[in-house]
Amino acid sequence: MDVFEQYKNSRQMLFDWAGIQPESSIVATNGPVKNVHYLKIGSGNPLILIHGGGSHSSEWVNILKPLAEHFELYVIDRPGCGLTDEINYRGVDYRQSAVDFIRSFMDAVGLEKSFLVGNSMGGYFSIYFAMQYPDRVKKLILIGAPTGINLWIPLQIRLMGVKGLNKFLAITIGKPNIKNIKMTAAQLVVADINNLTDDYFTHTYHSQLLPGYQNSVLTMFENTMTLRGWNKKLYLGDQLHKLKVPVGFIWGDKDALEKPESGKQKAKAIKNYEFEVVENAGHYPWLDKPEECSALIIKMLQD
Repeated sequence: MDVFEQYKNSRQMLFDWAGIQPESSIVATNGPVKNVHYLKIGSGNPLILIHGGGSHSSEWVNILKPLAEHFELYVIDRPGCGLTDEINYRGVDYRQSAVDFIRSFMDAVGLEKSFLVGNSMGGYFSIYFAMQYPDRVKKLILIGAPTGINLWIPLQIRLMGVKGLNKFLAITIGKPNIKNIKMTAAQLVVADINNLTDDYFTHTYHSQLLPGYQNSVLTMFENTMTLRGWNKKLYLGDQLHKLKVPVGFIWGDKDALEKPESGKQKAKAIKNYEFEVVENAGHYPWLDKPEECSALIIKMLQD
C-alpha cells in the first residue's frame, strides 16, 4: 500500500468515527500551487476552514458534523499539506502567497464571499486575506493563537527555521513516528493528550509521510522563523486595526503559542471583535473541547 492509500484509509477511519462522509476533491487554481485538495460537506452559507502550520484538512474532523448542519464547509489543505501540491517557500513573498492561495481557491470553486475560520498559520493566512479582500469575507473566526501576532515562538519551532539544522532534526529526533507526534501534540497542540485517539495519531503520521510534505513545511519555517522568533518582517500584531471585517477569537487558556490575556489586548485594536476563552484547551482548542468550540463558532457566525 502506498503512502497516499495509507493516508486515505486512516482518514476514512476518522470519518467513520466522526459519523461523516465528506466529499474529497481537487481543484485546479491559478495561485501559488496549482492543485488544491479540499473536503466539502454540509449546506448553508459557505464556510472555509484553514488549518495550521504542518497540519492538514482532517485536523478539523471532530467538529465537521455540527458545523455542517449550519454551513456548507470547504475544508482545505494548505500548500504542501495533505493532498494539495507541494511548495518551496524559499524566496517567496509569504504574505502575498497566503493571500493568493485563498483568493485563487475561492475563484476556482466559485465563491465570491465566505465565512473564514483559521487556526494558527491558517489564521495568519486568513488575517492577511481579510485585510486585502474585506469584501470577500463575511466574518473571520480565529481559533487558537494566530501565528504572526506574537514574536515569541516556542524553541522547538524556531529551530525548524534554521536551514540545514531543520533537515537534520527532521530525519533524527523529529523523524515522523507515533512517539514524536504524541510528544509534539502534548507540548504544542492540546491541553490533554488523552483527548486524542490512536486513529488520530496514525493519520497524522501518514500525513507526514506524503511526498513534498517535509520540504514544504521546512521551507515555510525558514521563511517565517528565525532563532529569535517570528520573522519581524511578517509580524502583524501591530496591524490588527486594519481588519475591517467582524472578527471572533476562540482561544484556549493553555495555548502554547500565546496566552489569551495578551491576545485579547491585541484584539482590542479591531473595531468589531469578540473574544472567548475555552478552559482546559490548547493551541487547537477544538481537539480538547469539540462541543464548546463548535457551538462558539456557530454562535459567532450566526450573530
